[in-house]
Amino acid sequence: MKHFTLFFLSITFLLTSCGTIKVSNSDAIVEYPDVEAQYPGGAKAMSKYLANNIKYPEIAMELGDQGRVFVEFVIEKDGSISNVRVLRGVSNEIDAESVRVVSNMKNWTPAIYKRKYVRARARIPINYILE
Repeated sequence: MKHFTLFFLSITFLLTSCGTIKVSNSDAIVEYPDVEAQYPGGAKAMSKYLANNIKYPEIAMELGDQGRVFVEFVIEKDGSISNVRVLRGVSNEIDAESVRVVSNMKNWTPAIYKRKYVRARARIPINYILE
């Protein structure tokens, strides 16, 4: 019976250690994770979220401002978003709207590095086109 108990405990340990992803103790941002952070539902769902939530600023429309804003942010270990900033913008109003809409995104699936959830950087372009 002792052999069975030890065998059972070793199998249980093996199964739990293989299937679990832990949270990293480090606060470092991993530039090249093994698995990238992902918006729930993927790129299509993120495009839909952006289309449904961006409010084109009135002043930007009046001035004819349009273009592509590049936004960078950090996906935290719990999937939340922090440190949102514009890398390349169009105008103050459009840049501010981009930061607002990205800051309000729901939690992402965090990045994984060495079988642990880690902080990772993400960058996305947001297009503003007047028709």
